[in-house]
Amino acid sequence: MAAGRWRHWPAHWWNGLSVALGVMLVQVIVSHAAPAELSHIASQLAMACAICASLADLPGSVRRNRNRVLTAGGMTLLAVGLVAVLHPYHVAMGALVAVLAFGSAMLLSWGPRAGPVSFAPILAMVFALAWPPQPLPIVLASGAAGIALYLVWSVISSAVLHWRFHRLALAEALHGLAQLLSARAELLGSGGAAHAMRDWLGNEAQLAELLQTARDQVFPRAKTDPRSAAVLLHIVELRDLMLASRLDLELLGEDPVGQQMRTALVSRLRALAVLLDEYRDALLDERAPAMNTVRPTRWPDLPPQDPRRRLQLVLQDRLSHLDGEVLAMGRALDASLPLPPLPLDAGELRNFVTPVGWPMGLLKAQLHLDSPVMRHALRSTLALSAAYFIALALPWASHPHWLVLSVAVVLRGSLDQTLERRNMRVLGTAIGCGLMLALSLIPNQTLWIVVLQIAVGIAHAFVTRRYLITAIAATMMALLQSHLADPTHGIAISERLADTVLGAILAWAFSYVLPAWERRNLPRALKRARGALQQYAMQAMTAAMTPAGALTQRMARRQAYDALAALSAALTRSAAEPRRVRPPLQELNMVLDHGYRLMAHLSMMRQSLMRRAKDLDADFLAEMPEAAKRLQRALAGQEPVPHAVQALQDWSLLPDVGPLEDLRPWMRRRLQVSLDDAARAGEAADAAFAAMAAPPEPDVTLSRLQ
Repeated sequence: MAAGRWRHWPAHWWNGLSVALGVMLVQVIVSHAAPAELSHIASQLAMACAICASLADLPGSVRRNRNRVLTAGGMTLLAVGLVAVLHPYHVAMGALVAVLAFGSAMLLSWGPRAGPVSFAPILAMVFALAWPPQPLPIVLASGAAGIALYLVWSVISSAVLHWRFHRLALAEALHGLAQLLSARAELLGSGGAAHAMRDWLGNEAQLAELLQTARDQVFPRAKTDPRSAAVLLHIVELRDLMLASRLDLELLGEDPVGQQMRTALVSRLRALAVLLDEYRDALLDERAPAMNTVRPTRWPDLPPQDPRRRLQLVLQDRLSHLDGEVLAMGRALDASLPLPPLPLDAGELRNFVTPVGWPMGLLKAQLHLDSPVMRHALRSTLALSAAYFIALALPWASHPHWLVLSVAVVLRGSLDQTLERRNMRVLGTAIGCGLMLALSLIPNQTLWIVVLQIAVGIAHAFVTRRYLITAIAATMMALLQSHLADPTHGIAISERLADTVLGAILAWAFSYVLPAWERRNLPRALKRARGALQQYAMQAMTAAMTPAGALTQRMARRQAYDALAALSAALTRSAAEPRRVRPPLQELNMVLDHGYRLMAHLSMMRQSLMRRAKDLDADFLAEMPEAAKRLQRALAGQEPVPHAVQALQDWSLLPDVGPLEDLRPWMRRRLQVSLDDAARAGEAADAAFAAMAAPPEPDVTLSRLQ
């Protein structure tokens, strides 16, 4: 096992190592290929441009990666060329800073996938400002050579590592699901403690990202690797089933018997989490799982007259479905066992892959002042322009680009993200400057070049994982790159630290200029979440039991999950905003709570319709469309909360027969309870809309000052 631990290296390690090797090769090749008198500066220019292009070099398919790196490289070359021409003219250079800041921020119209590409021209501008003046042909030739060489390396490394990234993405999804199961178990065991709820919601959001990454890696290769596609489909189904594990638990009671039943559930969820982690290890070690069984749940003995015996049958049935999905994963991972046909073919699976391309409609949708992207672009334009001209006026004006860079990396689209970046950037810069101070005691240029290459890889690898590590590595990279490009200025450690602190303060201050408070954007997110829930309610209860129906159900389910996750993320970000502009937390939290509960109810009904439709008569099935419409009306706030639902919290009123004997009364109860959650979510949404439509409360501090 120890000899194969390299297989367990996370994807960002491999990605960072690949980037560091690529940048090093560019520097070596150009330094040997360029004329002797230009060798040093040409290699530095080529390496800097390669670093900028490498920002877009991320785990993914060869085609996607090639297109990203090519786009980032093109913008990098344009930026360094313009800086080379305008560098001596401060006013013109300030205008260029403004244009690049605005254009880079507007690229975020295409979502997070455009983030690495959007920062390439900003970093290229900063690097170009660090170079001593060079003739434009040398700048363009060296930069183009570095970008072209890195592009070739990126294509080769993507082809070599694609299978490894493919396996790691699936392994991370398995591990994320295991963490979610553990968090769910902790939430059940703690009785809904606040910390456990936060952990569970955090794991839900993390798993959503991991699942989409895995879809992008796994589903395009479904024909050549159907086993991985099968495992990922089981992960998605298990996540859906696990959400239903929260249902009906209030009926267990708080007496010793109820506590024993709850403990049995918690133990089973934790056992399944352990099994999923074993699958992850088996996947990465490329072996069959060592274990693929779960021990039977030890339920307490209930007297015949206890109505919870019937509820116990429901929980046992629910756990059997969880077990079935988990064990099916293990069989799919065992190459010696036959693989059942996938429920969706390769073409249908591609519907769940993040689209490629840059449709102009996404950009046009942001061309108004209410758009958070437009406001961030204008804010960035003002902040970076101000940083540039302030830097020119400072006593230490030898590196004005550092202040621009500090503002660019700290200023984010939301105050929450800006504050986090501010703290990590200042701390990371202080640590990085300390390390550079120690390194300066060893005046060995070869060692410094090696450290620079290592810093490039580390900064790239951890930018979305642990930004503190990226800030440390980026500080060392910037100091070394600036010194190697122009050794006459020495290693400006104190200037770097001062510029970072000032840049962090500027970015923090400008985050209040044209702010895009979440209160402004949440109505749109809330409307999207309510609409997605309405669509899923209809699809879960009425879609035909055919491959096409299954596809529409899955698409509607993913859209509902994504919409709730986006609403939850916005609510989390709002916690850092001024109190007077915060959205109505209680109402929005109620929407999320009842929305997720409704998703769980719909999941249970969807599973029952898929597995036991033959046990339901035609008259009952004919009621489903009208029941779905009632759920849609309830979500729209057009149905009152059913008064009789409170009685459904009394376990003595459970159906008289077990679910295996007659499913219909249990389905009717599920419909009633789901209608309750839908109506409560609808009422909370209407209250939230009304609260957000009202003007924000006046600032108490300002009122007192006046």
